[in-house]
Amino acid sequence: MTSLISFILIISFLIFIHELGHLLAAKWANVKVEDFSIGFGPKIFSFNIGETKYSLSLLPLGGYVKMQGEDISEVLDSKDIVEIDPNRSYKNIPNFKKQIILFAGPFMNLLLPFLFLPMVYINGLDVPSFLEKAPVVGHVKEDLGSQYFKKGDKILKINNTNVSTWKDIGEAKPGNSTKTQNILIDRNNSIKNISYVNKGAVNLYILDYVFPLQPAVIGGILPKSIADKAQLNNLDKIVTINDIKVESWYQISEILSTPNVSEFQITIQRDGNLIAKKIVFESDARVLGITPEIDSSFISFGIFESIQKGFDNSIKMIKLIFNGVIGLLSNLFSSDSSMSDLKSSLAGPISIAKYSGLAAEKGFNATIQFIVIISINLGIINLLPIPLLDGGHILFTTIEMVTRKKINQKVQNFINKVGFALLISLMVFAIYNDIVNF
Repeated sequence: MTSLISFILIISFLIFIHELGHLLAAKWANVKVEDFSIGFGPKIFSFNIGETKYSLSLLPLGGYVKMQGEDISEVLDSKDIVEIDPNRSYKNIPNFKKQIILFAGPFMNLLLPFLFLPMVYINGLDVPSFLEKAPVVGHVKEDLGSQYFKKGDKILKINNTNVSTWKDIGEAKPGNSTKTQNILIDRNNSIKNISYVNKGAVNLYILDYVFPLQPAVIGGILPKSIADKAQLNNLDKIVTINDIKVESWYQISEILSTPNVSEFQITIQRDGNLIAKKIVFESDARVLGITPEIDSSFISFGIFESIQKGFDNSIKMIKLIFNGVIGLLSNLFSSDSSMSDLKSSLAGPISIAKYSGLAAEKGFNATIQFIVIISINLGIINLLPIPLLDGGHILFTTIEMVTRKKINQKVQNFINKVGFALLISLMVFAIYNDIVNF
């Protein structure tokens, strides 16, 4: 019940934010808005404010803003034609105003993280304790890092930037991802200078290849993940993988990325006993679905620092989700992708409901972060140039702006039908995938 209520509230809120963007933009463009509805189907209640009817409908999976003249088929007789004000009709406004109205919905979804994420930092959150500790190397990434660093090295400075904690190393990255990076370290009480020169077109940050000491102890397991199916538990310590001794958490992904190997024998320590587990990956995505057990401390931030952190993380999340959505679409049309890859990437309303319930149970911060993730997804997906979505309409108006000709209505209707069939097929597959994995 918690999942269902959380799902309805979160989805309804995000749809409201999206449609509010369209409404405000339409009002700005002086287009007459006849209906503003959250949800579809039978109306729970409705009321009028001025010329617009506001409604809440039974099915929360969607909403709409009905503008005068948006669809020519809505004109039924001569009486309707008389009542339409051509100066306030959507079809008669300039295309650039149509673009603004169409973009306003996704924009509101993409704006929401910048407003909501600062609340997480103001409220306070658990921060890994190692961030405030001295940057003593606990693990070195094998390929590049091992050429320059050794376990036990203490990082003192990169270029002209002093570093005294692991947090400093992360904050120093933007200004020190240079062609040449000079790193001062303390190795066995002896000061040494390491010089790293980027040889590629993209400048790497050499300190991305060193990590703090982090034991390979499981702190969390994602539901329905490979680790969950293998019955791994929280606080299990991973001792070996394919007879390779695991001393650091960061070794796990390196070992699992071994080329041409899909089967792994994992030995874990649980309650003093050693237990063997067999893991088989059916795709190139080598993800166990586990998170580490990390010591943390609760920290709250000031308003200005919270706004800055919220802004930075909003940008990062939008970039990450955008790349994920584009990657999913690429897999749909790639001969190299498998059905299992698609199933693992696609979530429908049942999965969203389940995870919204889990987020609600974890508290305020988890709920806000979940809302932000869904909102970004909603904004990005609606901007895709798919018929019936905002992005599809933006594409049509862009073509009209470039060609200075109206798109044939029959052609547009046919394309919209194809888009509708595609969206329904994808939704049915997502729901089927949810039911199978529920």
